[in-house]
Amino acid sequence: MTGWIYAALAIGGSIILLSMFRTKRFFSALLLTCVQGIVAFFAANFAGEFFGVHLPLNWGHLAVAAVGGTPAVIMLLLLNTLFYHV
Repeated sequence: MTGWIYAALAIGGSIILLSMFRTKRFFSALLLTCVQGIVAFFAANFAGEFFGVHLPLNWGHLAVAAVGGTPAVIMLLLLNTLFYHV
């Protein structure tokens, strides 16, 4: 099961990176995605306090949020809800 999750994450990350290369503004797109993902991560933690959802603050989660942006934060929230609150 975890192999499929890693494969889906790799495919999603590759699609994001390819779309950044195709825009001809790779570094500005990467910087904006990183900032947007990190802000979304902290916003989700702030709003999650009211709803009982919490994302642990560690380097792995921040890296996923920075590379993937807001969709990655949503994915982290879904995975956290599905696997840790059973």
